[in-house]
Amino acid sequence: MSAVIAIALFATLAAIALAHAWWAAGGIWPAADAAALAHGVIGDGRRRMPPAWMSGAVAAVLAVVAVWPLLLAGLLAPTVPQAAVVGVGAVFAAVFVVRGIAGYMPAWRRHFAAEPFATRDRRYFSPLCLVLAAGFAALLVEGVAS
Repeated sequence: MSAVIAIALFATLAAIALAHAWWAAGGIWPAADAAALAHGVIGDGRRRMPPAWMSGAVAAVLAVVAVWPLLLAGLLAPTVPQAAVVGVGAVFAAVFVVRGIAGYMPAWRRHFAAEPFATRDRRYFSPLCLVLAAGFAALLVEGVAS
């Protein structure tokens, strides 16, 4: 079961990393223009996307995070001690929990109120973060149990 969870997490996170890489390269999908993209994926009212290097940095971080479930499940051989793989995996799980919960907190909702981001965040982005956290947690628990 851990292999299925790890591959699903990898595929999801890799797709999100690719979207950020696309935006870093100047792509505007899934929006019609840069302003609509900023409203759809950031939600703080800005009319432009952040600089390309920022989207590229997010894409790079997400690519590393995408590989981590494969390390946790033993599908890739780690180049760092197993304790580091587990520790970093726990940090990733915690980050996704915090981000998932944050999407429902009043302060977050006030700051990221622009539509369509606010609705997408409540319906898709925050729940996805909680699902990703649960996937990381399942891999961590399964690894400890084995």
